[in-house]
Amino acid sequence: MLDVDIEDQLVEKTGGKLQLTALMQKRLVELKRGARPLVVIDSVDLQDIVVQEILQDKVVLAELEANEVHFFEDARKLKDGSSDDDEKDVYGSDLKKVKEERIKELSEFLNPTKE
Repeated sequence: MLDVDIEDQLVEKTGGKLQLTALMQKRLVELKRGARPLVVIDSVDLQDIVVQEILQDKVVLAELEANEVHFFEDARKLKDGSSDDDEKDVYGSDLKKVKEERIKELSEFLNPTKE
């Protein structure tokens, strides 16, 4: 468990608890896969390393790329053919369809068929 004061600082630096959780999870995975720590501390605990990296502004959560921002909008269009103005819930099967479409487009781009 994190100290309440440290947790508040981390939440403030990252912009929210969900962003903090996402950043910590992604950085922990990187460290477990062999990435070098960006800070020097006495602890070998990966969570302590990630906390210090965030507190020292060594790591931040990347912003969504343009294609990721529109991912849910694409899923909504696929689901009902609705416009951007409609607020519909997007479920896993809808996201799966969007992913399959994008994979298909990428595959066709990378492996063009000779016509």
